[in-house]
Amino acid sequence: MSLRRAATLGLVLGAIVVTAVLLRAGGDGDPTVARVGGKPIARSQLSAVVDHFRIEAKGEGKPFPDEGSAAFERLRNRLLGLLVYRTELRQAAARLGVGVTRLEVLKRLQSSGGADPEGTDRDSFEYGSAETQLLYERIFEQVTRGVTAPTPAELAARRNEAMGRYVARLKRETQVRYEPGYAPGP
Repeated sequence: MSLRRAATLGLVLGAIVVTAVLLRAGGDGDPTVARVGGKPIARSQLSAVVDHFRIEAKGEGKPFPDEGSAAFERLRNRLLGLLVYRTELRQAAARLGVGVTRLEVLKRLQSSGGADPEGTDRDSFEYGSAETQLLYERIFEQVTRGVTAPTPAELAARRNEAMGRYVARLKRETQVRYEPGYAPGP
């Protein structure tokens, strides 16, 4: 093999390796920490949630684990579990044909108190929380619409049981793959 051909082959192989690494990382330098039903959760999404809780802890005068510590990793991975759950709900809502608009989320944020009318003082975690809450409510309506009972209390219990079964099945059936070093604990 000539030196020129070997160099070309080396460059091609190098490009293939770099492309594979970028594809695994989401293609934009933001590594994927988990995949939920094929949908990636990027490290930046997880970092935003961790930062939200770090700021909340500081505002409340509570300690926050140091990065790299075992306590930090446990907390980070529990927060990743929250992002996985939110993604599961979004996917379930799409399958059921239910959704929410940005305006509905912003109205929910405003009604929760303290936000300016545009909701600009809210962070992505708070927006995601309001969106998830609305999606859960819509899924609940869809999943429990045929449930009946003789009394309001029994109806509420049966509807909650039906939704509990739905969420349990959702968690059982959704394929979640965590990258090494990332996985919620017990």
